[in-house]
Amino acid sequence: MPDQHHPGPVTDRELQAIVGNAFGPQPASTAWVRLSGGQINDTRLLTLANGHRCVLRVAPSEATAIAGPSWFTPYGLRRELAVIEVASALRDYLPVTVAHEFDHSVIDRDWVVQQVMPGVSLASIDDSLDSVARSAIWTELGAFTQRLHALSSDRFGPPAWGPRFTRWSDLVAWDVAGMVEDAGRFGLPVAVFEHLARMVDRFAALLDEVTTPSLIHSDLWQPHVFVNRDADGAYRLSGVIDLEFGRFADSVSEHLPPTFDLGNVPDPMRSAFMAGYGPFTPRPGDAIRTRIYRAVGLSWAATLAAYQGKPHDDVVTDLTQSLDTLDRLTTGTIRNAG
Repeated sequence: MPDQHHPGPVTDRELQAIVGNAFGPQPASTAWVRLSGGQINDTRLLTLANGHRCVLRVAPSEATAIAGPSWFTPYGLRRELAVIEVASALRDYLPVTVAHEFDHSVIDRDWVVQQVMPGVSLASIDDSLDSVARSAIWTELGAFTQRLHALSSDRFGPPAWGPRFTRWSDLVAWDVAGMVEDAGRFGLPVAVFEHLARMVDRFAALLDEVTTPSLIHSDLWQPHVFVNRDADGAYRLSGVIDLEFGRFADSVSEHLPPTFDLGNVPDPMRSAFMAGYGPFTPRPGDAIRTRIYRAVGLSWAATLAAYQGKPHDDVVTDLTQSLDTLDRLTTGTIRNAG
């Protein structure tokens, strides 16, 4: 029986059907190895009989998505293709899709086949790099992120297959309302999440001072960043993967900086990132908005852990303390502070 806390694994028969649809009939020597680390999709490294390798990603079924947290979706791969289309100017760094099927004629789930991203994940080597190499990569990542954030829309939300709003506070409130429901479903302290909902309502006007919906990755961190050696042997940014949560939002809500500096990216990486990102002047109200975004991120982590049956008390404690701190702050104090 599939694990209810993870998308059910694709069967060998389904894999054969997908590969046949994407590449035509293949010999039995075709191999597929499940890749670990993903929270949403069933991801496989395919090796065809001719030695060609590619990545297959299969979305959760609608039933699995419904059983999961409110932010789960069976349409994430569709969103990703929409994000890649919007960010076509960055195509050299984005996944290349060679086949996809969304009408469920092969299996009852969305799937895409993509080229293997060159290189290795930054997470696998970041700590082993010397300061010069590390600074160079993080500077490149900052420049990439700035180019991504420079893409804009007239609505907040994903470019397709998700809710879109004219006001930023409405999208944040929609996110949090779903996680309040998740807390009740998965045995989390609902009052903590209701506290966050009140904070979003209290600071709605401050959130709505953000009027430019900028394209963000939403889950931009080292495991989703790839680097590859160039001709001189130095690591360079080669790509960014997993864009299914990409959406138009406040650029400051990106998981990495520019101002998300509450401990997730310490120096010297942060300074190198900002050198690549370019001039950035914090706006009035950014400090309090950043705290709200961090609380939303902690809520996301707590609902995922609770759904998966993993320990989550420390995350909930961190969330509670973050909200208590936010509660003690006034808008005027935050404005004056940053």
